[in-house]
Amino acid sequence: MIADAPLQFPADRSYKMLGETEMSVFLQKILGVVRPDAMFLGYTNDPSDRDADLLVVCDLSVEGSADLARDRDAEDVVIFPLPEGDMWSYWEFSKYALEHLQVGEELAMEARKFATLLYSIGRVKADPETGQVVMSDNSYLSAQGEEIGKNKDMILKIIRGLGDDESRTRYSILLTGKPEAHWDRYLDRAYKNIQYFDYIDFSRCKTVINGGIFGGYELPFLVTHLPKGARVHNIDPLGHSHLTDYVKPWVDSNIVEFIEHPFALDKENGSIEIAMSVDGQVSTVSNEGRVDTKKSYPARTMDDFVEEAGFDSIDLIKLDLEGADRNALVGAVNTLTKYRPQLALSIYHYVPDFWDIPDFVMRILPDYNLYIDFYSYERWETILYAIPAELGPGKSNVA
Repeated sequence: MIADAPLQFPADRSYKMLGETEMSVFLQKILGVVRPDAMFLGYTNDPSDRDADLLVVCDLSVEGSADLARDRDAEDVVIFPLPEGDMWSYWEFSKYALEHLQVGEELAMEARKFATLLYSIGRVKADPETGQVVMSDNSYLSAQGEEIGKNKDMILKIIRGLGDDESRTRYSILLTGKPEAHWDRYLDRAYKNIQYFDYIDFSRCKTVINGGIFGGYELPFLVTHLPKGARVHNIDPLGHSHLTDYVKPWVDSNIVEFIEHPFALDKENGSIEIAMSVDGQVSTVSNEGRVDTKKSYPARTMDDFVEEAGFDSIDLIKLDLEGADRNALVGAVNTLTKYRPQLALSIYHYVPDFWDIPDFVMRILPDYNLYIDFYSYERWETILYAIPAELGPGKSNVA
């Protein structure tokens, strides 16, 4: 059994955690709040311990856990990858908000409390004169009314072209919704699923191009979702050099093969200068006060990389390139039209990305079904899913 998020965990079963590590202890704390009727019976270091209904495996650094992860279909074992390193995930949110959640049929939180929590972590600020909470103009598209107005025809085209009503609703929240609407959507979704893993039919994905890695928090989820033996080509200027200690055992498990390609994706071959943030991540997005000096990295188009590699098929392309996403797509047109992969594309780094990238995909891939969801309580982490029409309509994990 696979659980991507706490509300995918069975509500009324007893369970033990394999290994008492920092990760498993915090996961149990989260489950204790959002799944209060599930009975926790303690930790065990024995992979064969079945005294509880379910044995939870979340940390592959624990001895024996990788073998259980390979047998992902066992009914009495829950493989539970964690989004460690994703600042917008339920994992990070729970570190400061867990005790404030109102748990019922749906998770909820008072808007004032939500704003207070965001203030405590620096996501909102207080006006020095009035003391009122002030949102950053860059955090919500509702502050970009003039820019949205200039592009209303393209935006209306995108709304009409989206594949379900849920995507149209989410897109409208992103464009015009007040912060409270973003917060409500976040609470409705965050503990149910994670970024990149909606709408895609992973059973079809044997060859994957994964553009943008850094800490690699999505890699454990690829291990649990992709067919065993699938190959994932990880493309990032920094390669695997910044994978977190949590992610590394998942990569080393060899359940899925991860292949490192240390270069940048761009619209042409050559080199590209990219700024490096103090946390070590490279980004074309300017972050004043945080960005270090620019460095040069080798760059290739996806079309060139794919042609040289001689792929028989490409089933999924995921891109999160810290602002280089639009250029990477320009350099991938032949790949997209030839192989017709499923797509999970970041469209949030620059404001125009919210309509430019969907419009680009609609024009070069007119017979695709498009969907949108966002995975933060601001405008960030917005993903465009594009599914070839011949695969049928995609399906969201969260209505």
